[in-house]
Amino acid sequence: MTESSDWSELRALYGTAPVPDLDSCDFFHVHVDERGASVTFGFETQQLPPHPKPEWSEKAYNTLCFWIEFTGVTDLRLSGIHAEAERAVQITGGDTPDGLRVSVNSDTRSITFAASSSQVSHTRVYLQGAL
Repeated sequence: MTESSDWSELRALYGTAPVPDLDSCDFFHVHVDERGASVTFGFETQQLPPHPKPEWSEKAYNTLCFWIEFTGVTDLRLSGIHAEAERAVQITGGDTPDGLRVSVNSDTRSITFAASSSQVSHTRVYLQGAL
């Protein structure tokens, strides 16, 4: 995960603790929206935040699910679409006018693009399996 991204929703949940490394999260969702020139990735992790939202205290959960939306997407390249377990997620840039370079690569599939910005667009928790 890039240090330069300001994902304030995750930062609020994790405080000074490290946010989940995207390479260790389950990558379960890709949505390409040509109308808004955006790409949204969905991740889930069992690295639970130390500062959960108050509304989460009423239920049992063991998984955090979050979506990262990249906007101003250009130079989109796809080769196969499948969220494989063995893959590397890289996000570089963010502190420059050129924005971000994003890539998700596995042995058989990849998605790469440039984006002007990114944000965590949604988070939720749920119970996966038994506690």
